[in-house]
Amino acid sequence: GGDSSESGWGPMQLWARYIKLLDTAPLKTRIVTGGVISAAGDVMSQTIDGVKAQALNIKRLIIFSLWGAIGFTPCGYNWYNLIERTVPQGIPARFLAKMAMDQSIFPALMTTLTFLTLTVVEGLCAGFGWTVSEGIFSTGVKVKGIADLFQDGVNKVRKELAPTLVENYKVWPAVQVLNFSVVPLKFQVLFVNCVAVWWNFVLSMTQHR
Repeated sequence: GGDSSESGWGPMQLWARYIKLLDTAPLKTRIVTGGVISAAGDVMSQTIDGVKAQALNIKRLIIFSLWGAIGFTPCGYNWYNLIERTVPQGIPARFLAKMAMDQSIFPALMTTLTFLTLTVVEGLCAGFGWTVSEGIFSTGVKVKGIADLFQDGVNKVRKELAPTLVENYKVWPAVQVLNFSVVPLKFQVLFVNCVAVWWNFVLSMTQHR
């Protein structure tokens, strides 16, 4: 039984199911999507860094993917809904107002949160490594306290925020103009997540250099 458009495993049937899930479980669906896309960005980053498949850093991949899933995605989901509610309907070039609201606040806030969170979490996990070939192993690294790790995160933000935002503003204003003018609200986080495969690659390269 069921809707024939959703039975079977072809691309169109899977897409129909995905669209339905965006309505029935909006945040959960986006969280899973965000995690998968963040994982793709980090694998790309490690591969371009010359890491072979058997030496892939699983620990780094999991941390980065979890941040994409439970950090960035819920923030993005609520943020785009807030923009939709805040920018008045019917104003001329509404998509430009939405882009201006988005780009004046979200990039600096999320980039800061990303560098701070990843620096602290990766620091707390510094005592062990996990790669495809070696499994989980002790690194022998002494784990710093939270206060020291937070200060490391602050230093990371001070050093990397401005150049990262320069990269952001080369790309994201144009992406968001397209997003807010053409893409329906329920697909806006997905659209951003897809472009973010590249952006997560930039963030991952910056976080780990």
